[in-house]
Amino acid sequence: MDRRFSDTLLRRLRNQIPVDRLIREHLQLPCKVSEGIFRFLCPICSDFHTATNPRTNLARCFRCRRNFNPIDLLIVIDHVSFVDAVCTLRTMLPADTQTSPAIPKEKTGERKRAGQRLSGGVK
Repeated sequence: MDRRFSDTLLRRLRNQIPVDRLIREHLQLPCKVSEGIFRFLCPICSDFHTATNPRTNLARCFRCRRNFNPIDLLIVIDHVSFVDAVCTLRTMLPADTQTSPAIPKEKTGERKRAGQRLSGGVK
């Protein structure tokens, strides 16, 4: 089992696996929507004074003052190591991003043209 993970992979696991979906569908924690806010049962203190932030992709318990990213949640709830959590989450990445980070097509073209300019290929 690989024990080294690239920063890119870890960043993708943290940002591309929606924490609320992970809580609801994979971890199947008790959850509810209260006052328009997705809440889940905190795995540490068993309180519903929680929320998720889609902008930062973090889950937060306001009672025990803990933030959880997808890796943290798997470690705490499934009682697994960091390595096992990363290996499990890697299988949950969207299919088009498992092998390489997504690069918008226009960015690829811009990089190619910039590289050609530097090498003298296109003017």
